[in-house]
Amino acid sequence: MEKATQESEQQAWQGVVEALLPSTPAAAAWPHLASFCALHRYLSGVDVCERVAGEDGHPGCVRYVASRAAPAPGEEDQDQQEAAPAAIATWAREELLELDDAARRLSYAVVGSNMGFGRYVATMMVVEEETEAAGCKLVWEFECEPVQGWSRDGLVGYLETTVKGMAARIVEAAAD
Repeated sequence: MEKATQESEQQAWQGVVEALLPSTPAAAAWPHLASFCALHRYLSGVDVCERVAGEDGHPGCVRYVASRAAPAPGEEDQDQQEAAPAAIATWAREELLELDDAARRLSYAVVGSNMGFGRYVATMMVVEEETEAAGCKLVWEFECEPVQGWSRDGLVGYLETTVKGMAARIVEAAAD
């Protein structure tokens, strides 16, 4: 690899992904995102999200998030009571750094994981749409060290898919 390419790989990655919630007002979407320890309700693939330190909604709160391994071929048809619980495939501990209800913004950092993350800090916001529609958008900003096993574009693509899935689930939950 050329020296310039090696140096750029070591630089911090930054990015922003967004998803529209065209018919959901920001005030209706925010409580769902602000519930720091309820990520499993809105993020597909997260099977476990539980508070392990601090108080939910307050800086210093730490959540443990995990995804279970997919069943091996043929196991998905077994009776659930006979099958052993699926093993945890990926996990992270994330610390709430800031939660600002007035600005509809929260920031968190990954403080441990088995997914190749070193330093990772993200800010998620619910922003009113600047149109006549009553909708809003989710904005997910991140800054991190390069993630082992990922390219920056791969991480951005994953986050784009993730934020759109979260938006769809929040729209559904806010309509109930």
